[in-house]
Amino acid sequence: MKRLVITGASGFLGGHIAQYAAERFETLGLFATYPFNLKDIASQKIDLTNPPTISAVLDQFKPAIVVHNAALADPDRCENQPELARQINVVATERIATWCRQNSARLIYISTDMVFDGEKGHYSECDQPDPVSVYGRSKADAEERVLAINPETSVGRIALMYGRGIFRRVYSSEWIERELRLRANQPAIAPLGLFADQFRSMLSVRNAAQAILELAESNFRGILHIGGADRISRYDFGEKLCHHLGLPLTVIRRIYQADFKSAAPRPRDVSLNIDLARSILKTPLLSVAAGLNEAYQ
Repeated sequence: MKRLVITGASGFLGGHIAQYAAERFETLGLFATYPFNLKDIASQKIDLTNPPTISAVLDQFKPAIVVHNAALADPDRCENQPELARQINVVATERIATWCRQNSARLIYISTDMVFDGEKGHYSECDQPDPVSVYGRSKADAEERVLAINPETSVGRIALMYGRGIFRRVYSSEWIERELRLRANQPAIAPLGLFADQFRSMLSVRNAAQAILELAESNFRGILHIGGADRISRYDFGEKLCHHLGLPLTVIRRIYQADFKSAAPRPRDVSLNIDLARSILKTPLLSVAAGLNEAYQ
């Protein structure tokens, strides 16, 4: 079996990638904060702010494929700690890309739809990044650098994900289900506000993990957009989730970005054109309706 390394393996997406990878690869999952235990997966702690240790871990395991999923991904924290964002999202990524080039290993770099400014939506791989936040800039910078270091790299720009994590942790991506159920059980709590004017190509985390592993085993090089089949607002997603979970729509309400302040600006519409992914991947990129059936079984 080929050897595969996953960074951020205890995370929301990383856990699902690791679980699927165990069936096909000799797999090492790297984590920074949260230890984990998965059948047939070795695990090891790593400090992405210490680049020499990254090379040491890779030298020891000698993977044929690296899925670099770890990142400082909280936009507000990145805005408040830009140097930490640079160290984790850019410098560590450069080190991993350099190791992969020097050791003829395949690199799958996990990026984000937030490299775009959100002014037009339906972004294709040909559209130029123009991020509005420190987080988006750090990911766009890392994309550019990994492709310069090794043009054989695959960059997967992943849309906003939903679903459940596989570890017993509270992931930020799971908050909406938890908050909706709380309000359904305690009607006195005010409805959950969801943005009606922020649009993404939301996809199931399981669907994303399956697509990434197929990408890892493919010969594709360059940038690929991996998102769901629907352009959808957070509020409209909340409606669909309520219907799927059998919860009343009274637990949600529409809110608008202009009415709220956050440390990091959020782009309005970073929906993705997924035509290229559909043409090269056998993994179907699901609609929200199909994705909810997959994610909340």
